[in-house]
Amino acid sequence: MPIHLYIEQYFQQHPAARKTGIGVKNPPLEKRPKVFHIENKLVNVGNTQVPIRIYTPNEDKNHPLFIFFHGGNFIPGGLESHDVSCRMISSVTGYKVIAVDYCSKGTDEKLMLNHCYFVTNWIIENVKQLGGLSDHIAIGGPSVGAHFATTIVLDFIMKGKFPFFKQILHYPILQFDHDVRNSPHISRALFNGKYGIDLTLHPLDLSNLKNASLSYYAPLYAKKEHLAKMPKTLIFIAEYDPLFDEGELYAEKLKKAGVEVKLVRFDGNIHGFLQNFPGSPDYMRGYDITAEFLMNGIPQFVT
Repeated sequence: MPIHLYIEQYFQQHPAARKTGIGVKNPPLEKRPKVFHIENKLVNVGNTQVPIRIYTPNEDKNHPLFIFFHGGNFIPGGLESHDVSCRMISSVTGYKVIAVDYCSKGTDEKLMLNHCYFVTNWIIENVKQLGGLSDHIAIGGPSVGAHFATTIVLDFIMKGKFPFFKQILHYPILQFDHDVRNSPHISRALFNGKYGIDLTLHPLDLSNLKNASLSYYAPLYAKKEHLAKMPKTLIFIAEYDPLFDEGELYAEKLKKAGVEVKLVRFDGNIHGFLQNFPGSPDYMRGYDITAEFLMNGIPQFVT
């Protein structure tokens, strides 16, 4: 279908945003979704401290947890840019959302995945102190945050570590390279630099994380025996996103491996739509589907 009219009109008025992305403008605090409590903490990772923000939905003692890695580099990203997202998910689902600021100011890009990985370990090790239910820990995020999330899940599977309850991948980048013209994913050539994302402008380097048994650049090419152990997965893809094809392919590979996957295609939409155009039908639909996916299979919360 044609791209949504309100999106095309935005790009006509802001042509530079076709490549640089749409800036996130949060409403004032008093107009954001309400949660019971928000706490900012610092987690020690080596010689640095990684900021996290914990969203507690209500007064209950224990909650299922959702470890959230924001988008960044390809779309504007940080704790504040995704504050509304985390508030909405927490308030609607009853999950305690823990957002990880893996690329806070001054962070070496090579350390971003390391920050996500070590903070995830810290959360799991401290789940009781955090008021979390250890058998109901979900992980995910949008864009590159989705890449980090599924990479961590795969790594945990290969090392026989903690099994995640669910994973949520909103318009993920799954093949971590910047090839457009020669990419096997045709959507990159069709839409790159046209609708809010230009892969060639963001030379992220994760080369220090290469591993002989797992491609951190391409979860798409993980072994079927590892993919088969992935948790229930929700994947969003947007029709005019350069990353559309790889998201669809990943869903197909997970399904063939026997994983329960919910793939949702948002026709007429673009990368990053859950941070833009609040109130639009797909914006609300996206959060509704995410909430339903997280809540499905959750018993009455332990208080």
